[in-house]
Formats: sequence, C-alpha cells, structure tokens
Amino acid sequence: MVQVAGLDPQPAYLTKKPVNSLSSQRHGGGIHEEYSMNALRQSVRGSLPYFAAIVGIVLIWQAVVVVTQPSPMLLPSPALVTSTLAELFTSGELFVHAGFSLGRVLAAWLLAVAIAIPLGLAQGSSPIVERFLDPVVELFRPISPLAWIPLAILWFGIGESGKVFVIFIATFFPILLNTVSGVKSVDPVLIRAGQVLGCRTQLKLFRHVILPAAMPSIMVGLRISFGTGWAAIIAAELVAANKGLGFLIADGMEILRSDRVLAGMIIIGVLGVLIDTAFRLFGKKMRREEYQ
Repeated sequence: MVQVAGLDPQPAYLTKKPVNSLSSQRHGGGIHEEYSMNALRQSVRGSLPYFAAIVGIVLIWQAVVVVTQPSPMLLPSPALVTSTLAELFTSGELFVHAGFSLGRVLAAWLLAVAIAIPLGLAQGSSPIVERFLDPVVELFRPISPLAWIPLAILWFGIGESGKVFVIFIATFFPILLNTVSGVKSVDPVLIRAGQVLGCRTQLKLFRHVILPAAMPSIMVGLRISFGTGWAAIIAAELVAANKGLGFLIADGMEILRSDRVLAGMIIIGVLGVLIDTAFRLFGKKMRREEYQ
C-alpha cells in the first residue's frame, strides 16, 4: 500500500485503543460514591445545629432543676422526662396518640388543599374573582383558629369533625395566599413566550406556563400550612378528645404529671421538624427535576 506523506496509513478509528469498560464503570462508580459522600456530609452538617440546640436546652434545663430544686409536678428533670418518653414508646401509647394527631392534621390539610388551591388560582388569575374574594379573605384571615372552637362544638359536636374543622381553618389561609401570590408573580415574559410557542387558549397557557411557574410558591404555602395545622392540633384536641398528642398534654395537666406534658411537647416538636424536613426535601427534588 502506498503511503502518502503526512497522512496515516490507517483511519483513526482503526488505530484508536478500545475503551476499557471496566475502568469506565469504576470511574462512574467513583463519581456516584463521591456524590453520596457529599450528600452525607451535607446531611451531617445540616443536623449539627439541631444537635447543638438539643444539648444546650438539656444543659440549661438540668441546671435550672439543680439550682431551684422544684417539685417534679412543676418541673421534672430531663432524666424523668426521658424515662416517660421511653415508657410511652415501649407501651405503644406514643404511636397511638401520634397516629390520631397526624390523621386529623392530614385530613384537614388535604381538605384545605382541595379548596384553597383552586380558589387561589382563580383569585390570582381573574381580577373579578379577586375583587369578590379578597375582602372576605381579609375579613376572616386575622381570626385565630382558637376563636372557632365554640362554633365548632356547636356546629359539629365533640366528634372528629369539629377537630378537623379547627385545623382546617389554620391550614386554609396560608395555602390560599401563597397560591394567589404565586400566580400573580408569574413573569409576563413567560406568558408571552408560551403564547408564541403554541399556548393559544387560556387553558393551555394556564396549564403549561402559569401553574408550573406558580408551583414553588404553592409548595411554600403547603409547607407553611401543614406547620400551622400541626401547631393547632393542641387546641383542636382540647375539645373532648380521648386520643392524640393534645389529649396527652391535657391529661398530664389534669393529673399533675408535667413529665407527660413535656413528653407530649417534645413529640410534637420532633414530628414537626421531621415533617418540615420532608417538605424541604420534596421541594428540592421538584426543583432538581424542573432544571433537568
């Protein structure tokens, strides 16, 4: 074969060395392991403030008990409350009360989601609907959920419906207001781009442009509303409940067991942090999928 000066006698794809598949797999595995380690470091770094706060609170609490030496009925020691928590855990009572409270909050929250999001989308999209709904919302929004407890008893009795109603009031307005804010804050450039790219009808524009753009604000409203509903569970379960974390606290108060009161408060706080963390992780996952 005649070789032309300056040219290779064979094509490049024939002389190129084959890629070692095992090496590439190892390289990909190394990247995955590095990503997992970074995620683990971030999780540990994010949990350090909570750990430091717990240690600080327990130390101050123990110092107050040692210095003042109060009656256990007034202020029990951290060791006594820990023992009570262990007792509630091993007997299964903790799971029963937490399950009832979570069920009530979830039922009220889902009902609020089903009503507040459509109303918020309509109010944010239509000036006519906003002129009608906004005065009503601003009139009822400042009223505390606690103020609705007497009416809840009169309207729904002392069953589950009254408790769900009180929690519904606490969860409704954060979802509604954040949905309205999300729809109103959609960039007009996005709306014009959607119209240019084929969203000819208002329904298509709403579905493909306005709703996805408003979703981050709606997610914030969902997260805040679940937190407010979780905070309102105590007031709701003070209304003739015989199960739930609010009942656990009220029962401890009646029998002068402040260790049970503090145990119920600790359970509410821990579950609230876990629920809020779950909402944060879900929001991050949604943003990551949106960018991909």
